[in-house]
Amino acid sequence: MSLVVVCLLLGSLLAQKVYPPHWWVGMRQQEVQVMIHRTDVAASEVRVDYPGVTLLRTTFVENPNYVFCDLSIAENTAPGKVPILFTRNGQSEVLEYELKYREARSLAYGLDGSDFIYLIMPDRFVNENPGNDIVSTTLEQEVNRGYNNKRHGGDLLGVIGKLDYLKDLGVTATWLTPPLENNQPLYSYHGYAITNHYALDPRIGDNEQYRLYVDESHKRGMQVVFDVVLNHVGDQHAFIRDLPSADWLNQWDGFTRTNYRTSALVDMYASPSDRERMTNGWFDTQMPDLNQRNPLVAKYLIQWCIWWIEEMQIDAFRLDTYSYADQDFLTEWAIAINNEYPGFTEFAEVWVNGKGVQGYYNGNNNLKTGVNTHLDGVLDFDLYWGIIKSITEPFGWEQGTGNLYLRLVQDYMYGDNGGAGNVTFLGNHDIDRFYSMAGEDIQKYKIGVTLLLTLRGIPQWFYGDEVLLTNFANPMDTVRVDFPGGWKADASNKFAAAGRTATEQEAFQHVRKLANWRKTHPVFADGKTMHYVPENNIYVYFRYNDDYSVMVLVNTSDEWKPVETKRFNTSLAGYTKARSVIDETVITDLSVLQVAPMSAMVIELE
Repeated sequence: MSLVVVCLLLGSLLAQKVYPPHWWVGMRQQEVQVMIHRTDVAASEVRVDYPGVTLLRTTFVENPNYVFCDLSIAENTAPGKVPILFTRNGQSEVLEYELKYREARSLAYGLDGSDFIYLIMPDRFVNENPGNDIVSTTLEQEVNRGYNNKRHGGDLLGVIGKLDYLKDLGVTATWLTPPLENNQPLYSYHGYAITNHYALDPRIGDNEQYRLYVDESHKRGMQVVFDVVLNHVGDQHAFIRDLPSADWLNQWDGFTRTNYRTSALVDMYASPSDRERMTNGWFDTQMPDLNQRNPLVAKYLIQWCIWWIEEMQIDAFRLDTYSYADQDFLTEWAIAINNEYPGFTEFAEVWVNGKGVQGYYNGNNNLKTGVNTHLDGVLDFDLYWGIIKSITEPFGWEQGTGNLYLRLVQDYMYGDNGGAGNVTFLGNHDIDRFYSMAGEDIQKYKIGVTLLLTLRGIPQWFYGDEVLLTNFANPMDTVRVDFPGGWKADASNKFAAAGRTATEQEAFQHVRKLANWRKTHPVFADGKTMHYVPENNIYVYFRYNDDYSVMVLVNTSDEWKPVETKRFNTSLAGYTKARSVIDETVITDLSVLQVAPMSAMVIELE
């Protein structure tokens, strides 16, 4: 990151903060709003003198320590340092605001169904640099691996050092929980209490290391997903400790927590008070709720996200607590990102039970709401519960894979892409570990993995699930365990085959086999799905395009099932043999297929 240079022409000045720290020439949106935070800046007259740059307006707010300068940057403006002149009582000072050339991208951005995202909590993955475990400038001065809610010391260099491991696993994109500064007194290892939007937490790394992480990922053909929090910040953020204005936050007479009822926003019977509390209530006591209806807050958040794409060359956004922020702003945000970066991927966390609610937030959906979020997709909790029920319930009309079938039937709600832009998953940092949900049954685990990696959507994986990490999310910190082998003192190293049990290696190889296979087959990027009503404990579906077809048969019973394929003739027409993806055996007779107990069979048709 470049430093903002301040030329002192007026004695001694107090420290100031400038956001965004710099900008670029040649952007599609040719304006930038610079927020300057310094003592009593409102007493100054502001002028700009630079070829191609016009000061459109200055906005002062209740707090005299802030000024917002809107700059227009003409198309052919040369990069350089723009002098912003502050004059008070006949004396002047200059802030030099840097405009940079835009950098050419090394990798086209945009995720699709052929991708496989790996979710990492940096503090819990690998501790490559113990020297930054405790940093003198941070409020929390403790590392304690004995407590799940304390910092453990994992860092960005640790992630970089495991990129080859991830590539070998079949990963095509990584998503880190927010690595930005969370300088809170306690409980901020997770990254969702941001105190500086433009700098990494020093216990995780620095901005140069983050750019190295992006570059090293791109060298391996892997994309980077950035975790965006638009709803709230940590209460130690500079603009919380010195609020620009009272309406910077959603204010209440006393602390008021959100009701966490996303459904209230789409409920035709909902009371106005329920809707207001959902959107304006605070997520937690230490996480002040931002008021995105304030245009200065909205501009700040939009520019922050654009800055991070341009500065770090990232590839996709995951939006945290999406439905808790103002919905009109969220649409404005998505339009701004898509206008500046056509094809950039944005998917949102909408943690609800029910496709009618979840589908509301998917862009270009088929619901008659008049709302278009312009998002590519959502985190597909609805499909997650369908997969869980498939392996934990007995087969039935609305149970087991019958339940999964009925959920997929409703994909029309997502619009023409049928949920293809949704990010699907078996685990994340807020829910039970998948192997625990599968009853620590390796066969059920493998069925879930197969469903995840062959159904529609963009699959996402939670770190360590490939080596069967366990625990239930009550409290949720118990699933956020350290990856064994990420610390030099660890008794075992599950990054290496030698450190895994036979069952862990079986799980790892199953994930690796399917993940590496699917990323080379366009049918998962842009193909279609056809499925058949589940019968007799067997669920069958096909992923196909004009040139290629994959058949998946899921048997959740405890016995072998002979499957007569006559009723699948629509999908099997023209095919005479097949190859099993898992064990690579050749099948020469497609008339009857034998499916093993509690298993999923994946075959490439020929």
